[in-house]
Amino acid sequence: MKGPIPTLVANCLLGFGLLVSTSALAQVNVLTYHNDNGRTGQNLNETILTPANVNQATFGKLFSYPVDGHVYAQPLYVSHVAIPGQGTHNILFIATQHDSVYAFDADSTTAGTNGLLWKVSLGTSAVTPNADFGTRYNSGAYLDITPEVGITGTPAIDLATGTLYVDAFTHEGASYFHRIHALNITNGTEQANSPVLVNVSVNGTGVGSVGGKVPLTHKQHLQRSALTLVNGILYVVYAGYADTNPYHGWVVGFDAGTLQQLTNQVFNTTPNSTTAGAGANAGEGGIWMGDGGMGVDANNNLYFMVGNGVFNANTAGGTEYGDSFVKLSTSNQLAVADYFTPYNQATLAVNDTDLGSGGLVVLPDQPGIFPHLMVGAGKEGKIYLVNRDQLTTGNIHYDAAASTDHVVQVLTGQITRSASTPAYFNGRLYYGGWADRLKAFSLVNGLLSTTPVSAGTRTNAFPGSTPSVSANGTSNGIIWTLSMGSPAVLVANNATNLASEIYNSNLAGTRDRLANSVKFNVPTVANGKVYAGAQYAVSVFGTFAGTVAFNSPTYSAPASNGVATITVTRTGGTQGAVQVAYATAPGGTAVTGVNYVATSGVLNWATGDATSKSFTVTLLNGHLGGTNTTVNLALSSPSGGAGVGGQSTASLSIIGGPSGAWRLAHFGTNASNAPIAGDLADPDGDGLVNLLEYALAADPGTFNTNRSLTGALAGNRLMLQFHRNTSATDLTYVVEASNNLQTWAALMTYTAGAGWVANAAGATVSESAPVGVSPDQYVNVTITDPTDVGAPGSGSRFLRLHLP
Repeated sequence: MKGPIPTLVANCLLGFGLLVSTSALAQVNVLTYHNDNGRTGQNLNETILTPANVNQATFGKLFSYPVDGHVYAQPLYVSHVAIPGQGTHNILFIATQHDSVYAFDADSTTAGTNGLLWKVSLGTSAVTPNADFGTRYNSGAYLDITPEVGITGTPAIDLATGTLYVDAFTHEGASYFHRIHALNITNGTEQANSPVLVNVSVNGTGVGSVGGKVPLTHKQHLQRSALTLVNGILYVVYAGYADTNPYHGWVVGFDAGTLQQLTNQVFNTTPNSTTAGAGANAGEGGIWMGDGGMGVDANNNLYFMVGNGVFNANTAGGTEYGDSFVKLSTSNQLAVADYFTPYNQATLAVNDTDLGSGGLVVLPDQPGIFPHLMVGAGKEGKIYLVNRDQLTTGNIHYDAAASTDHVVQVLTGQITRSASTPAYFNGRLYYGGWADRLKAFSLVNGLLSTTPVSAGTRTNAFPGSTPSVSANGTSNGIIWTLSMGSPAVLVANNATNLASEIYNSNLAGTRDRLANSVKFNVPTVANGKVYAGAQYAVSVFGTFAGTVAFNSPTYSAPASNGVATITVTRTGGTQGAVQVAYATAPGGTAVTGVNYVATSGVLNWATGDATSKSFTVTLLNGHLGGTNTTVNLALSSPSGGAGVGGQSTASLSIIGGPSGAWRLAHFGTNASNAPIAGDLADPDGDGLVNLLEYALAADPGTFNTNRSLTGALAGNRLMLQFHRNTSATDLTYVVEASNNLQTWAALMTYTAGAGWVANAAGATVSESAPVGVSPDQYVNVTITDPTDVGAPGSGSRFLRLHLP
């Protein structure tokens, strides 16, 4: 006991072991396009897939999920999500052009309904081609995205609130709409205030303006680039349909909590150009970026590349940013903090050679003069390396009279056209150009190699491919791409030697075959598996031997049980016999030989065996009162081609007595967090510390206006009434009396073994029938004091409950 509790005294020492599992934190989540807001495409925590086991013999397609449309958006992945009524799952999120969002079990088709955990429809997609939009080319037929347009841009997930954000384009009667949806990732239901209709305009006199306002007209604007979450704001960007005018480039910010459209978080790339001044193709300036996402730096600045459009930002009062790199500050409002426009912008616009056809990468900090760099390329095939701190030397944003650009570096003729996003890994930049081979450029002291340092052998058809990277730190690097075709082809190259194509999905005939490809799709790599979207399907690849992992990050068992059973699962493949070593590990709060018996061993699976295996940990009754302690558990040394999944470590909580069980029930993983669950802590601020909440069967997480302990007068005798927790068999309840608040004498004492015993002649007790369920079941106790407080000279009389 750390000190007296005012009025109600408790002398019990209750210590608890921590129930936090660090293993879940090792799982990789893919919450946004290209893995992070720098758009690097890196997963540097891949411990299962290596160049040694990614080959035709040991790696391939495990299963596929059918979906109702083409999958343009990158698959997203969240580990260890609790699904109501369906347990905890690693979840694969898929959005389709049919305006549907799916949540699948990422590891197995046996969960849920054949692996489907939930699905929601967000409206009726727009069937294409039609004569309503995108009619500039192909004799008025919009063919860029067929046979329907619904969800194109990759959603973004806020893990803190469990929300997936997505823009859905719908066709309703004769009208078209963009709506922003915020979906609960556990069940697909709309979060509060969701959905909202995109309804935004800016001041301007350009094409499409009405009364000095340029509105975002839904039918004219395609939401193609990935959504971006920054500092509590969701940014959604727009371009046009096949350059059909009028349209503009837009960046629109929404409060991520309320979905309120923020009027100070809106930017239009070309708000003031008119056909009278700029010709038939006034405005434009769409933000396409090959379905890539805006880059974000440590100061929450936004970076993007603009497609063909009017440019006059270099003139006094100029507001048009066609074919430019743009840096937007997000502080207070969206505002251009800097920009760079190639010297040949006019030629780019005339020849439909959009700078913004490809995506950019905000590079990790580099050594050299310019530590903060970004890189991007467009249809012209020039790779621009740009200093983010000052985009152009001397702030010469645009120099039409020059033959070179005032940026850190420009590489010409080293890639063909770009309509994809490069990836970065371990000092190299990887480009999958359009009608080009996969190429790597080294980045040394802030400068790119002037020619590729490595190149693949496969030529990628339009629009090229966006690479994804898997590696364990700086080792075992693999570059993953999806090559366009019928079928699509998943390709894996050794990151250090792109000429080494270690796997592709056509090697084994039909065994690993994908569905037909869609433009711009990106493979997602997470926790030993690769997820590839295509037409009407998403396929899951992994090692055929599968992965083994604990089936939970935490386990618990009462010490009195004498044993705890720990379960290990094999998922993702059953080819070959595999085994894995298990052991209790140091670092927990439990003591070997006092609380548990250390154990180790090996679990075995035969070929074709996917059943769960288990081992036991022997528990000892060496606990103090209600102390909970923890034992660390670990899996290691897999063999037979299997990998250890993300859940390679876990925590076993040994529940020490009834108070330990009560604390675990109310505080969960905070059960041994003293500021929250300690004896004298009062997390709900109601004046009852946890020890008293336990004794009185009260809820320590809810402010208790009914103190569960009251005084009353029956005739001339005092009564003390309170709840006794029937599960609190480790406590002693003593009701005491005093005439002066200094000296106290026991009236009645309760122990689990003896029940209530009178300590003073004439003292009585009564209890009601039990109410509620364990560990919060209680009885109403009434203790009556034998002293007649109405007798002459009786003086003052006080009763209290004491927990020695």
